[in-house]
Amino acid sequence: MKVLVSVDAEGLQGVTFGRQVIPGEMEYSVGRDAMNQSTNAVVDGLMKSGAREVTVVDAHDGNRNIDAALLDKRARVILGWPKPLSMAQGVEEADALVLLGYHSMAGTLNGVLSHTYSIDIHRVFINGVEAGEAYLTSAVAGEFDVPVKMFAGDDKAVEEAQGFLKDCEFVTLKKGLSRYSADSLSMDAACGLLKTASGNALQRKGTILKVKGPVEVRVEFNNPAMADNCMVVNGARRTDGYTVAAVAENMVQAYNTFRVFASLSDFDHGRY
Repeated sequence: MKVLVSVDAEGLQGVTFGRQVIPGEMEYSVGRDAMNQSTNAVVDGLMKSGAREVTVVDAHDGNRNIDAALLDKRARVILGWPKPLSMAQGVEEADALVLLGYHSMAGTLNGVLSHTYSIDIHRVFINGVEAGEAYLTSAVAGEFDVPVKMFAGDDKAVEEAQGFLKDCEFVTLKKGLSRYSADSLSMDAACGLLKTASGNALQRKGTILKVKGPVEVRVEFNNPAMADNCMVVNGARRTDGYTVAAVAENMVQAYNTFRVFASLSDFDHGRY
């Protein structure tokens, strides 16, 4: 079995503040260390439980966080940005998907560092279903008939994922107390749990999240100017001051349209 491990950072143990997961910030080593150690724990568990091949995709800010020099030598790693499938890159060649270090969608009560792909985004809807990064990545995997077999993150992210992933191994790495506070497992305890869970995950059927086309993606931004800037996209339509929508043939196309909207929203707003 070929397994893809998509690794984010905000949902990992010990991470509670933005500076811990933003490259170049003073506390960045906290998040990067958590990514490296957690990834190796999952790789070890998967390989010891029969995985034939494990590929890791760095799915966090800039996608250059996992240190290849520290990665378990049995795994391969996909680094850098941009990538055709972003957080799901490599899933088209995988038999199973593991989501590691994922966080809850924007606006989640007590969701640690909750957001949806960009801090400019308030809400995202896929065919009317509110979606966070876990849903988006799982739905892209579903386009290739790849099941999600394991999900690990903070408790609010786990609760969110349990709404659409049914036969899946879930791991709660911390309990959110507020956006910037959590009751977290230690590094050793978390990695031990991840190693065991990733082994168990291969015994599960997993969930293939299928989104039937055509797929409407609707993005609500925090600032109307962000939506203004997205109207240069062919097929985009404005639904209100904050919101832009478009229709795509399938989930992969919808995901890429969403990524274009997210990129266009990121410009100098003059703090207004």
